[in-house]
Amino acid sequence: MDKLSWAVDHRNPMLAVVGILVIVLLLLIGGFYYQQNREQKASELLGSALQLYSAPIRPAGSPEVPGQPSFTSVSDRAKAASNKLVEVSDKYGRTDSGTMSKYFLGLCAEDLNDNAKAEEYFKKVSDSGNKDLAALAKSALASLYHDTNRDQQAIDLYKQLVEKPTNTVPKPSAQIALADIYASKDPSQARKLYEEVQKENAENAAGQVATSKLQALK
Repeated sequence: MDKLSWAVDHRNPMLAVVGILVIVLLLLIGGFYYQQNREQKASELLGSALQLYSAPIRPAGSPEVPGQPSFTSVSDRAKAASNKLVEVSDKYGRTDSGTMSKYFLGLCAEDLNDNAKAEEYFKKVSDSGNKDLAALAKSALASLYHDTNRDQQAIDLYKQLVEKPTNTVPKPSAQIALADIYASKDPSQARKLYEEVQKENAENAAGQVATSKLQALK
């Protein structure tokens, strides 16, 4: 049987397979544009939330400037931003903007002195599939651990970030943060890290920061 005869004899199964492939392709294309649309809406909503989060703190009794959001305390600002950020997280949790909203919810929780809630949000983001956002959350979580006297947990996280740097948390940033913890516990270890950053980043700001910290190290 030649190829033409085989194709004629099997035209119905072939058409069925082609039809399935077309349907799958259309579903993939539709899903892509659906996700793109969701990400755009999530990004816009996140943007409005971050406008609140970054709004200035004005002195008590000072009037608001029309059209420019401002607050009289960090906690009031955090509450207002959290309301918007929760909306992003609830509606668009599976998007990058939804993940980022959880990171900022963690920062807001810190501003509200709710360390348990902040830790919860940072852990969620640190387990996300976006490595840049995950690294950012791990850095924030490590800082929280240090501030709440859990230095060994902070050290473990910073070491992970040193071993696997990202765009959001470069290696020298993690090294300096780690060295800062060691500075009062193990100055020799801190010195070693500062010197490494200084050597590997002689021409940039990280090297300058390391030099300054070396000079201040007892």
